[in-house]
Parts: sequence; structure tokens; C-alpha cells
Amino acid sequence: MSDKKLAELQADLARLADKLPTAIDLLALHKRYKAPGKVEMLRGSLIWRAEELGRNALVALEAGDFVTAALLTRAVMETTAALVFLHKLVTRAVSQGCSPSLEEKLTGFLTGSKLWEELGGAIHVNDMLREVSKVIPGYFEEHYAALSEIAHPNWSGAFGAFGIIDKEKMVINFARGGRSRETQRGTIIGRLVGSIGLFLGYHDMLGQALPDFAKAVEDYYTAKEAAEPAS
Repeated sequence: MSDKKLAELQADLARLADKLPTAIDLLALHKRYKAPGKVEMLRGSLIWRAEELGRNALVALEAGDFVTAALLTRAVMETTAALVFLHKLVTRAVSQGCSPSLEEKLTGFLTGSKLWEELGGAIHVNDMLREVSKVIPGYFEEHYAALSEIAHPNWSGAFGAFGIIDKEKMVINFARGGRSRETQRGTIIGRLVGSIGLFLGYHDMLGQALPDFAKAVEDYYTAKEAAEPAS
């Protein structure tokens, strides 16, 4: 990887590490309603995940373990997509008002599972990725798809990742990165740098939107309570 890309990645990973929360004061966000706290819990969890995945993707890249690096980078892209999706939920509530399903969506986002239905409905990662594609065309269909090709045990993630054909001698050699070492390196580093940079931007924007979101939640429940008939 180029010195410029490496320096940019190292700087962004350091910024992620500096922003890692160690505790969240839920009452400081809102003393009555849970939604703002759920958003901050999600925001904190996602940055911990992004930092861990990004840091280890860089380790794998520097070791030349490109399949591992691709898998970790793809997970970074998914984590960034989750943050972008969360940001949209919050900013939509601020601009258009809260919806009756907002609390359910946040709960499903926070504790939802495809295996344990009692935990709520998880949001599909493809829905998150498509949301980013509205901001960055091709994020899902092109950039994420390229990493998926390496992540799966087919051509790009198996023989294409390690095999080298010597047509003259009719011998197959194996090595890390195979015959497309520099192509794989470039594919991975570009997406890793881009996704972490995008994550940092949306992490800050989401933090800035939280006070307005807390007010939108309060306004929603106040209006709902006023509309309910007195018992």
C-alpha cells in the first residue's frame, strides 16, 4: 500500500480509538424517554466494532493476508452502513417527527436477532448497505460486491487469491496474494480507507443530531399523551 494511504488509514484508526466511549450517562440524554439512549448505545457499540475490525484489517494487510483483510474490511463497510442507516432514522425523526415504529426499529437494531425472535426483528445488513448507496453510488453494488468476491471461497477468494499458473512448465504455484497481489491490496485498502473515513464523518454528525433528536422524541410523546382520552 502507498505511504500516503497507509498514513491516512493509521490516522483515521487513531481517531477512532480516541473516540471510543467507556460509559454512557443515559439520564444525561433524557430522563424520561429511552430512544435517545438507545441511539447512543448503538453509536457507541458501532464505533467499538469499527475500530476493532479496522485495526485488525490493517494488521492482516501488512501481513499480506488479503483474504482475511477482505473479510474484515467488508465487515467495516457493513458497520459503516449501519451507522449511516441509524443517522437516517435520527435525522428523519428530527425533520419529519417521530413515527410510531421508531422505538421498535431502534430496539430491533440494538438487540434484534435472526435466530432468537424474542429479541426483536434485526435489520438486514443489505438494507443498510443500500442506504449508503443513496449517498455514495455503487457502495453496495460495486465496492462491497468486490470484497464479497474475495470473501467467498470461489475464484477471487480461493484459487484466484493464492494460485499462480505457470503455463510453460504446466505447474501451479501457491503464494499469498497469488498472481493478483497488488490488485487485491489496492481493492482492499481503498475500501478500508474510504469506509473508515465515512464512519468518522457520520459518527460526528450523529452526535451533533442527538440533542434535536431527544427533543423530537419528547415532542412526539407529549403530543401522543395529549391526544389520548383522559381515563
